[in-house]
Amino acid sequence: MKRKLPTSVMIGGIRFAIVCQKIDEGDYGRMIFDERRIVINTICLAKASLLRETLRHEILHAALHVSGVSFLERYDEEALVRAMDHIFFPAWDTVKAKL
Repeated sequence: MKRKLPTSVMIGGIRFAIVCQKIDEGDYGRMIFDERRIVINTICLAKASLLRETLRHEILHAALHVSGVSFLERYDEEALVRAMDHIFFPAWDTVKAKL
């Protein structure tokens, strides 16, 4: 099944292009801040939930970078993004479904 990605997303007033291409095995996505680009691995197209979660994950990386948080002297961005992915968003999705 052909899944369609948006071509871009605005994050904090900055437009990031969204592209789908084959990237390193094991990587589902990548945010390249200097190029204002989010890359989603073509393998994500096979499963809608993987595509959504990967795009959300990379948008979160971009949001943290735009906000300046990723420039803190001591900061583990991947740990924070994964916490949001696995702890915050599942809780929010549960609450949102009940609203």
